[in-house]
Amino acid sequence: MNTKEFKVPIPKGMEIDKENSTFECIKFKPIKLKRWRDDEKAKVSGYIINLYSNICSALTLSNSSDNYNVFATKKQAKSARAMAYISQIIANDERFGGVVTDKEWCNDAFKYVIGRIDNNTIYSERRVSVYHFLAFHTEAQRDLFLKENEDLVKDYLMIDQYGKENRIT
Repeated sequence: MNTKEFKVPIPKGMEIDKENSTFECIKFKPIKLKRWRDDEKAKVSGYIINLYSNICSALTLSNSSDNYNVFATKKQAKSARAMAYISQIIANDERFGGVVTDKEWCNDAFKYVIGRIDNNTIYSERRVSVYHFLAFHTEAQRDLFLKENEDLVKDYLMIDQYGKENRIT
């Protein structure tokens, strides 16, 4: 029996639509791009914050919702841990005025914020509507918080703890 083979060139960015194609009529559909985050066969590794707030290595875990708490770098894990602790300090130490709410971010009042520019520079300034996690109702609250918690601020802002850092006020 003589058989013939015919190869169909597949247009770039397309794939054969097997559900809607027949031997007589081959149909194409765009390739559905798969995001890395949707690939359940992918692996993740990095660092986690355990139940005792220690940062631990996490090696070769599955890319599933059970492992969304794995940070790619130790610096990111330290930042997340500092963020959690800072949120508790601001919420529970009345000297810092409580959390600046979403509603407050929509008004015209100044908020006194702490941020980072460059690699190792902490800045303090006032903002009206540009969101910052490290935000306070008064300048005095912000300055006291930074004075008492500079180590946590540096961890949160991922500023290396070595060398002399600059501060802009």
